[in-house]
Amino acid sequence: MDDNYPSPELLEKYLSGRCSPDEARLVERWYDSFENRPDLAQEHPQTQDSAYSRKILQQIRQRIEDAESRPVRPLGLGRNWFWALGGVAAALLLLTLGIWQFQRVETAGKPALGNPKITERTLENTTKTILRRELTDGSVVWLSPATKLRFPERFAPAQRIVQLEGEAFFEVRRDTSRPFVIQAGKLKTEVLGTTFNVRAYRNSVRFEVSVVTGKVAVSVANRQPVLLTARQQAVFNPKAESLAKMKLPRFTKPKPWEPATIAFEWASLRQVADALEETFGVRIQFRNPALQNCKLRADFTNMRLPVILNLLCKTTDSSYTLDGQEIELDGLGCP
Repeated sequence: MDDNYPSPELLEKYLSGRCSPDEARLVERWYDSFENRPDLAQEHPQTQDSAYSRKILQQIRQRIEDAESRPVRPLGLGRNWFWALGGVAAALLLLTLGIWQFQRVETAGKPALGNPKITERTLENTTKTILRRELTDGSVVWLSPATKLRFPERFAPAQRIVQLEGEAFFEVRRDTSRPFVIQAGKLKTEVLGTTFNVRAYRNSVRFEVSVVTGKVAVSVANRQPVLLTARQQAVFNPKAESLAKMKLPRFTKPKPWEPATIAFEWASLRQVADALEETFGVRIQFRNPALQNCKLRADFTNMRLPVILNLLCKTTDSSYTLDGQEIELDGLGCP
């Protein structure tokens, strides 16, 4: 068995909160391998262009025709056969490298963030679930539905700039030499390393930046930035270009991106859903009523709602969709 694949016993320990930090990291790396595996269209978007495919095919055909037009000498059975085959192998290698080089030049694509030497990448969540993605600097972003994030293939030495449209929760890897900057329209959020949520959908009358841990600087244009700490929020009105700072009420239900602790001992999925509704203020429905009968034992200590939902779905072989505060679970269910 693959050493990186956690055993059923280790998964059971993880869900019950009994594993060591090293074991927990093993499980989380395995989980990340599913969430961060890019498909061909995401890794090489040019392959979706029919003109690009025709160009590659034409290049290959031309090289084949050039090779076929050359005279072929019979190979003797002496010592020269080794060098002749070596020449054929070298030609094939050059052909492969030529195609790779052509593809690499095509992949350079359009310039990112004003720098013509940097390739830009785009993450877009067109699903109805919250997607977890890891950026090239090790930071983690949770993309809500209908959210788009643009960032360079390689961050600049002085700062890490991304552009956001929609809502996302960020877990920024600390780097004091390179601030992390989120540009959402006219709203700019700058951090060194912290966890926070940014809500900035296009045409929205209210943008929000909410801090869970650490410190965040929020600003508009060249105005004095607003400094936020844990459980503080900045609200921006795009039309009036006004920016206000407020403190989140102390005794309110945690937001989906805030951590909470819930434990279950062979509880039905209906009981789990009730507890999540009470904790996070959401509403959970079951598309297949039989799914409510599934039982599980788990310890969700200091976890956010998206993490809990993903673990629940993997444990019960189900899926979920999100629409605002409405969550719908679907799966085969249990008798």
